[in-house]
Amino acid sequence: MLKRLVKLLTRFPVKSILIMIIIVILLVFGVRNVFMATGNDTLVKSNTDVYQDNVMLEKEFGGESVIVLYESDHLLTPKNLVHMKGLEDTLQTSDSIYSILSPVTLVEEIVNKQGENFKEGIEEIVEGLDTMGTKLIEIGKEMGENAKGNQEIDFPEQEGLEMPDLGGAKIPEFEGIKLPEFEDPEIPEFGETQLPDIDGQLAELNNGFTQLIDAQENLGDGTQNLVNGYVQFGTKTKELAETLSVIANQLGDNQQQSQQLLEISGGLNQLSEQMTDISKNTAQLPEISTHTINGLQNMQEKLNKQLNEQKQQQEHIQQEQKQMQEDMKKKLQQEQSAKEEQIKQEMEQQLARQKTLQDEMKKQQEQKQKKVKDQMLNQQKEKENQMQEFKENMQGKMDKQAENLNELAEGLTEMGEKLQTISENMETIHGYSDIMKPSLPTKQETLDNIVYDDSKLRPIFEEVIIDDKYMLMMIRFDGATTDNEKSEVVQTINGLVK
Repeated sequence: MLKRLVKLLTRFPVKSILIMIIIVILLVFGVRNVFMATGNDTLVKSNTDVYQDNVMLEKEFGGESVIVLYESDHLLTPKNLVHMKGLEDTLQTSDSIYSILSPVTLVEEIVNKQGENFKEGIEEIVEGLDTMGTKLIEIGKEMGENAKGNQEIDFPEQEGLEMPDLGGAKIPEFEGIKLPEFEDPEIPEFGETQLPDIDGQLAELNNGFTQLIDAQENLGDGTQNLVNGYVQFGTKTKELAETLSVIANQLGDNQQQSQQLLEISGGLNQLSEQMTDISKNTAQLPEISTHTINGLQNMQEKLNKQLNEQKQQQEHIQQEQKQMQEDMKKKLQQEQSAKEEQIKQEMEQQLARQKTLQDEMKKQQEQKQKKVKDQMLNQQKEKENQMQEFKENMQGKMDKQAENLNELAEGLTEMGEKLQTISENMETIHGYSDIMKPSLPTKQETLDNIVYDDSKLRPIFEEVIIDDKYMLMMIRFDGATTDNEKSEVVQTINGLVK
């Protein structure tokens, strides 16, 4: 195919060129009717229900959107917001724009809300300043009147101090000392020592030991009988075993019975031997009772001896107690006599010291009274001088205070008048507040305060501010916007952004 086309071109070059020129001219006239379509009608037919429903929704909530992405190292600055504001104002003049959402839109909304709050705050400030001014003027006038009425202070006249009547101090009179009467000391009576009934105890012990000895004798007799019984039982058992053995030997024909009798005879021999061993082992039991009886008799003798010795010791103790009582009585009488003599001497010496002390106290009392009177006179003079200085100082302070109060009253009155003037000016500003409209902030600090809260991006800006480097402007077209109108808007955006 290509080869044939090449042959035709080479054979008829002029004709081929003319034909191509004619085709290009025809295509140029058809290019005018070529356009780019981006609407939903390119995907869905315009006569379907889905397409009609979509058209109705776009009329109510807008159609397609165009997103403008801003990129900068210093993104949120007043200069960038002013540029975005200019783009937004330009786009708002187009009828094809349904809505625009950008950081500028949100900042303006916040600024308008703050402007309304400022107007309400100004009204409260006007009322507060007017009230404060009125109160300060009233306080200033009242303080001025009080300062005029308190310029002089009436001090009470100080009369002469009355000296107290010290009088003579009463010196105690020391009378003669009466010596106490000493009675004979009471010597404690030592009662006769109650000695235990050793004879009765001795009789009881002897009776008890006699009963123990008799019991041991009975135990010895019983033990001897038990030993004899063991011997007799062993002898009889052995005789029985020998008899059974003889009978077993006689039963030579019956081997089984003979064997049984021999076994029984062997068991009886063993039992006899065991009983004989038991009798030998228990042969010493009667001797134990004999030894026990001898031990009890020795204990009885020793206890009798000890009780007799104890009785003798108690009698000796009673004699010693009587002798001690007599010696103690003599000693106490001698000590009491010595103490009486010593107390008499000490009381006479004390009486002499008391008389000397009385004379000294009288002299000291007279000297103290004179000294107190002199001190009180001096103190009275000093107090009179101090009182005079105090009067002069207080009068000067009161004059100074009255002057300060007058100045303060004038200052408060002037401050109240100025506050009222400020209130009137603020009221005038509030009356013309309709001519003041909020605008975008011109200071970076103000803009940061609107966008950030404690260095964190406010949630309302999260949809249009991606990070510190990127932010968005979302432009939504009206539902009936044509592709040509959309293209014009895009061209306008490109022209302004570049």
